[in-house]
This record gives sequence, structure tokens and C-alpha cells, in this order.
Amino acid sequence: MSFLVNFRSAEGKPGYHPTESLEEAVRFVEHLRNQEHVMDARVWRLHEVPLEVKTYYKVEVLPVDPSTPKPPAAVAPRPEEDAAPKPDAVLAGAPGDAAGGPGGVGPNGARFGRFNRT
Repeated sequence: MSFLVNFRSAEGKPGYHPTESLEEAVRFVEHLRNQEHVMDARVWRLHEVPLEVKTYYKVEVLPVDPSTPKPPAAVAPRPEEDAAPKPDAVLAGAPGDAAGGPGGVGPNGARFGRFNRT
């Protein structure tokens, strides 16, 4: 266990002296009193406080900046465009695919058309 001698020098400056044993601390206090003329010295017993450092994540919601532009809304195709298929259009929907779009994504971005009601 470690010890700490806390004292104020004759000039009034604070001083600290760490020691490994109580006997060393007592000898240092005697030295301060007899050679340095220090009247007030204190001895403190130090012991380690066990600590455990843990990682901590905090999520914060950032304020919305009203000056940032919003993404454009999806525009529904006109009925005359749906009636005639385009010659270079590629149909990517698999058989039984409810959305029928590329990768199973419906017109509003819903997968497989489950929650896609227009």
C-alpha cells in the first residue's frame, strides 16, 4: 500500500511526497519537522480503486434543417403510357411476383407489393 505526505513548506507552497511504506512517510515527516521547519504535515494512506471501463454509445437525433430540399415525390404514370408497352422495356418480374417490377419493388418502393396501395 502507498502513502502520501501532504505538507506546506515554510514559504507556504504546497508539497506532496509519495512513499511505499508508513515508516518511510514517518521518517519524511520527521525530516520536514527537524530540517525544513514544516509544522503541518499529514500522511494519507492510498489504495487503488478498482475500475472497469466500458464502451458506451449514445444515439442523438439531429435537428432537421428546414433549408435542405426534400426528395421529389414519386409521380404515377399516366394511363395512356400503361396501355402500350415500349419495345425496349425489360420486364424483370419473376412469375408469381406480386409487384412485377425490377427486383420485386413496387411503384412506391414497397417490396413484393404487400403494403403498396395506390
